Formats: sequence, C-alpha cells, structure tokens
Amino acid sequence: MKLNLPNEGKKKRNQYWTTCIILAGLGAVFLLPYNNNANMCGAGLCCFSMIFAISAMSTPDDNKQVVVIQQQPQYIPVVQAPAQPPVTRAPPRIPTPPATPIKNKAMWMQEARNLELARNWDEAAKAYEKAGMYAEAGRIRKEYLEDKQPLVNIGKLGDTILNDSVMISEDNENKI
Repeated sequence: MKLNLPNEGKKKRNQYWTTCIILAGLGAVFLLPYNNNANMCGAGLCCFSMIFAISAMSTPDDNKQVVVIQQQPQYIPVVQAPAQPPVTRAPPRIPTPPATPIKNKAMWMQEARNLELARNWDEAAKAYEKAGMYAEAGRIRKEYLEDKQPLVNIGKLGDTILNDSVMISEDNENKI
C-alpha cells in the first residue's frame, strides 16, 4: 500500500509562480509610456517578479511517499497422526532380596538360647537385647564376655589374704 504525503514544496512553488506572473503582468502594464512615475513602478514590479521566479525555481520538491508493507501471517500445516492409545510400559523389575520374616519377642528369645548353647556369647547377648531381656544379656556378658583375671591366693598372713603378690619376710625367705 502506498500513501502520498502532502507535498508542501509543490504548493509553495505554485504560489511563487502565481505571484511572479501577477507581478510581471502588472509591471508590463505600468511600463507603457504614460508617465515617468508609472515606468518606475513597473520596473520595480518586474524586479520583484524576477525574485519570485528565482524563489519558485529554488524551492525543493517534497515528493515523499510512504510504503506500508503488511506481511501476511504464515500458516504451517500440521499433520496429526491418528489417535492411538498410549503405550504403558511396566517399569523394569529389580530383583529384591528374599524378605526376612519379622521376628517377634519369642523368636528372638529362642534364637538367643540357641546361640547361648552354641557358645556364641556376643550374638546371644545381642539377641537377648532384641527380645527385650536386658537382664539375660547382662548375665551373658558378665559370665562370659567380661575379662576375668584369675585370682591366685599366695598366702595368708594373719587375717589378711595376700593375692597376686610375693611377700618377703624379714629373714629374706619367700613364702608361697
């Protein structure tokens, strides 16, 4: 689409040419030999006519056009596939270790007794704890797991029992 804007230069140029022709015509009428004052007035009008002619020729032409380009929207055809039911895939199966049965108090007590018979004192104490029998776990630890130091009676001196020591008498004899 093209739009022509108003041409201001052409309008001014037409006004200058119209004024130039009118002044030239009046100057020609006054230049006729009637009297001296009229001749001078005619000569002045002719000069002004020339000034307007020069102005008309030097006025630039403002012939401006605006071009408006409207781009049409582009439609891209979309091909739709026929509707198919969605395919559901089962998640991959991860092998799980065999489930261990949850043990109750009676099962832990039986396991603790079996471990005690097998002389596995540490595991027996732990099984008694899982069964909630803390006294039994303490008994196992006290009897079998805590370090016992052998008690050696070396001798008796009066009412005092001497353990793990050597006594030297005044006569430097060792007593056992």
